[in-house]
Amino acid sequence: MSDKKRRREPMGTGRKIILLLCLIVFVASASYLADYFYKNYFLVKADTAKLQEKGSDEKGLLELYEENSDLIGWIKVDGTKIDYPVMQTKSEPEYYLRKNFEKEYSLSGTPFMDAGCDVNLPTFNWFIYGHHMKTGVMFHDLLKYEEKSFMEEHPTISFNVIKNDGGSLKVEEGTYRVVAACYSRIKEKDDNSFKYYQYTSYTDEDTFNEYVKGVQKESCYDTGIAPEYGQQLITLSTCAYHVDNGRFYVVAVETE
Repeated sequence: MSDKKRRREPMGTGRKIILLLCLIVFVASASYLADYFYKNYFLVKADTAKLQEKGSDEKGLLELYEENSDLIGWIKVDGTKIDYPVMQTKSEPEYYLRKNFEKEYSLSGTPFMDAGCDVNLPTFNWFIYGHHMKTGVMFHDLLKYEEKSFMEEHPTISFNVIKNDGGSLKVEEGTYRVVAACYSRIKEKDDNSFKYYQYTSYTDEDTFNEYVKGVQKESCYDTGIAPEYGQQLITLSTCAYHVDNGRFYVVAVETE
């Protein structure tokens, strides 16, 4: 049979079935991606925009606290999409891992403070977790700090906290200077090397100095900033994918 005649033959049943299956897989994949981006970018972005309208000042932040008393403060980093409420639930530490501000399920979750931290004591290191979402929300942009040039252009982080002052609530504004930006990982229990994620509930000077020394050693670059005991630290931590169980974190110290 000539090539010309073969080209005129109708598509066989088997090929039609394969083509149909491929089309079904394509449509299903496209639908899944559309749903993923809607729920984890557009919906999160819209919900966050509503919160940002209130969270930008003290009055609004306290109004948000009345809506959800798990609110502990607001984190913002210029040059990034990081502009979110920070939650804390000491009785259920990872409650907001997959919850939004309204306590509804959300794959993106909401940034939250470690249960071992206390803004009223205070502990010397306020440790905040956020997801590294492929959609670019939450703490995805934290990894911009791996570049020293970005740190030099955006050297400070804003973190305003809600404090209980003798039974009355007040917002304490804080500006923090970046000390270090580090890649790390979750290590085995018998690994005695520095584990930055264990320094969340301390108040003593020796542990403070130990932590500062550890993060300066792990930092991607030298910022020239040396915190002193008595200054408040914040640590922003998210996942990274350079190794299994990888992490990226940024440490900053409060400025006067």
